[in-house]
Amino acid sequence: MDIYDDLIFSVKDKFNTKINKLCVGVRWTAVYSNRVGISMTYNNNDHKSGIEDAGNLEGKTVIELLNYLKTFDTLKISLGLATLNSLIKIPEKYETINIFDYLINKGKDKKIVFIGHFEDIKKLEKIAKEIIIIERKPRENDYLDTFQEYLIPEGDIIAITGSTFINKSIKRILELAKGKYVIVFGPTTPLSEVLFDYGVDMIGGVVSKNDLKLFNIISQGGSINNLKEVIDFVTIKRRDL
Repeated sequence: MDIYDDLIFSVKDKFNTKINKLCVGVRWTAVYSNRVGISMTYNNNDHKSGIEDAGNLEGKTVIELLNYLKTFDTLKISLGLATLNSLIKIPEKYETINIFDYLINKGKDKKIVFIGHFEDIKKLEKIAKEIIIIERKPRENDYLDTFQEYLIPEGDIIAITGSTFINKSIKRILELAKGKYVIVFGPTTPLSEVLFDYGVDMIGGVVSKNDLKLFNIISQGGSINNLKEVIDFVTIKRRDL
């Protein structure tokens, strides 16, 4: 078993649930089963022709799309994650903590390693001892993701974008981050306590406030700024920093 198998197994009681509706939008992917689950649309398969069974996915059982998580096709994995997120029961106890506000309060004099480039990182520049940003497509002052083998073990706090579930870098990142304070966050991130078993300390995901409106925004090419009106950013924690 690995992290993907464990996430799939965690919703085993819902395997026969039907896909009511889905949309692969320009920026986000949405799947409506029990509720709307979303994931970043990540299509890094230029050699692929798309989803082979496109046009026939609605009405399928969720297990068929959950199995996309076991592939190496990032577009399919996006659909698999959105499906997973549509099935995970919303935790009874969660907090509405902004991850960056949390790091401002708790990250003083800490070396923070970000996997993924976030605009709000600049808020931490006067707080943290050092900030390192690791990116697959690095901007100025970012580090290429191949350097993560050396940089992650040096950090005190490792903050990871949920899109690492799609490109399947999450497994190695969590191995490198063992013993650190680990945060995984973003709309793609599964709000599942399964992640705690893999060393994650804080999980930040989203909860829909209006499933229909959320689905419509995604199907019409909406950005994260459009989504903010219909989602809440929530966190669950294994332990505090």
